[in-house]
Amino acid sequence: MAKILILGVLVAVVFYELTDVTPGGIIVPGLMVAFFNQPIRLAYTLAIAIAAHYLVRLLSRRFLIFGKRRFALLIIASFVLHVSVNLVFGLFLENFTTFAVSMVGYTASGIIANNMNRQGVLKTSCSLAAVVGILELLLLLLTSLGVAL
Repeated sequence: MAKILILGVLVAVVFYELTDVTPGGIIVPGLMVAFFNQPIRLAYTLAIAIAAHYLVRLLSRRFLIFGKRRFALLIIASFVLHVSVNLVFGLFLENFTTFAVSMVGYTASGIIANNMNRQGVLKTSCSLAAVVGILELLLLLLTSLGVAL
């Protein structure tokens, strides 16, 4: 897992240097690749990030939110949204324990939302998808060559 995260950081930094677009932070693509076999979890994490981005954007109209406060609020908002979604599912689904929705790390969606705040939802989502795809292809290539990760 640690090797995948390091490789993810390297690919994210190279991608940023080439395109000047942050793929949802430098640690997030590696986390996403670690859970690549769980597409619902990846989509849910991205959905929570988008919801947190728009929630904090809505709050910014009313309150003065900037800098580290905004970043902290994005992480807290993504966590609260995640807990709320799970509470709602728990109230309306009988077999909720078999259907529990989970994110890729509790801070990953907040980091993605922070990047969405700076460069837009579409640009961040597309760059994250591109880097995760590149990482997955790189991992497949390395595994086929016999490199243990």
